[in-house]
Amino acid sequence: SSSRRRRRKSRLTFDGSKVKSSNKEEDDVNDDILDAYKIPSTTVVTLPGNDEIEIRLLDPYTIAITPYENREEGLSRLLMYIEGENESKERYPPTQPLTMRYALDSDGEILGKTMELYLGPRVNPETNPAAKTTENTKTISAKVAGGELIAVMPLVGMATEDAVRRCRDIIAEEVEKTKAFELDGAGFRVSTFGPMYSLRPRDNEVSVKVTPKTKESSK
Repeated sequence: SSSRRRRRKSRLTFDGSKVKSSNKEEDDVNDDILDAYKIPSTTVVTLPGNDEIEIRLLDPYTIAITPYENREEGLSRLLMYIEGENESKERYPPTQPLTMRYALDSDGEILGKTMELYLGPRVNPETNPAAKTTENTKTISAKVAGGELIAVMPLVGMATEDAVRRCRDIIAEEVEKTKAFELDGAGFRVSTFGPMYSLRPRDNEVSVKVTPKTKESSK
């Protein structure tokens, strides 16, 4: 029924929380919906020296992405876009995580920052491309991300620059020990799960792109 559909939809919130139901069938549907809105990935291996660090294979997925200076500014633009501020008035699901990418120069200094959200499984560049932006959201672009390996480490609490860089350094050290992967030195990512406008500690993940070493690169 339409009321059941409304109830199920209401359980999917931007903070990633779920409302438990006494109806197991509805909870199963709710879990399936939440899983569908996760970035598609597969854990390839957990590093033997640090079981907190995973190597994940990200499948291709479409994101809305914008450059930003201030976190609130970037988040506001993204939310405008997914809530219908686009040419087609298309509304996109409130997916998680919110991901920030940091580009680094050769000295490790931050060159620029972008913020992104996954647009959900319905978006396909060939059959169902993302909606075009309006004047209010013109800094946003839709692009295909993924199709790569990343090394991921959890970070609980405030994702300050110092805390994030410590995680990145640990990832670099542990990945190097494997002698199986090359770490991308051009940047890193921070993915945030949980309420976007809360002062409570959030669950975060720090990740860096890696590529398998070949015989040539190992020499």
